[in-house]
Amino acid sequence: MIIANPIYDVVFKYLLEDIEIARELLSAILGEEIVSLDIKPQETAVENAAASISIQRFDFKAIIKTKSGAHKKALIELQKAKQVFDVMRFRRYLADNYRKEDVVLADTGAPQKVPLPIVTIYFLGFSLDNIKSAVVKINRDYRDVITQEILDVKEDFVELLTHDSYLIQLRLLAGKSRTKLEKVLQVFSPEYTMEDKHRLDFQGDMNDPLVQRIVARLERAIANEEIRDIMDVEDEIDRIFERGLTKLALEKDEIIAAKTQELEAKDQELEAERQKAENLLKELEALRKQLEK
Repeated sequence: MIIANPIYDVVFKYLLEDIEIARELLSAILGEEIVSLDIKPQETAVENAAASISIQRFDFKAIIKTKSGAHKKALIELQKAKQVFDVMRFRRYLADNYRKEDVVLADTGAPQKVPLPIVTIYFLGFSLDNIKSAVVKINRDYRDVITQEILDVKEDFVELLTHDSYLIQLRLLAGKSRTKLEKVLQVFSPEYTMEDKHRLDFQGDMNDPLVQRIVARLERAIANEEIRDIMDVEDEIDRIFERGLTKLALEKDEIIAAKTQELEAKDQELEAERQKAENLLKELEALRKQLEK
């Protein structure tokens, strides 16, 4: 099954523009049913052409049915990046969402603005140094520090000041599909990459209805000439980025070599000064002995 490679920003965006696919994909990641999902008007794709890097960002407002059966509203911030770069970029976008408020009805029936809990999801096109799992959840426990007891409670004050995060390392998705989430994420697996990087020869499990819908949409994407043209542009941006990294690495090596030579020259100067000082001390000692006679 030949499909468009969703690691490309334009393909990823096209995939998530299908709100039903986005709802089910996010439900699978969170492990909770998303009853309702709206993409926020602030949905953005952030690109820094000067640095040849890009971050794709989506903001969703969701109503989530928890495992206890309760419903809660939350902001889901999804970011995708293909290259490693300063983590401060992620933090800045997260800070934007912490400042946002949503209009809800108070007990009196009057509308009021309140902040919503935040969940962050990061699709990473690069591998982290110390985490070898493809999908990781970073969540929060309420712990009594004195007794070390885990408290089975939730507090709005705490929920609005902290958040759960999910990391998905796309390069580590190859292998067996043991769960529904792994089956769904197989459409991002690098093991299906073809010589033409725009395409994947998808050989994953097609029994899941969500996988079928995703594959069908990605088939339409690869048949879209405009999308293919934008993928070519992304390839050129990636090449510029790689050339920039190579240039920086060479410059770094040159600087280190120059500094090493400079330090070696200084060491030689210091050694010469030390020898000179030792010779002076010997001469002074010889003079002292002559005077004692």
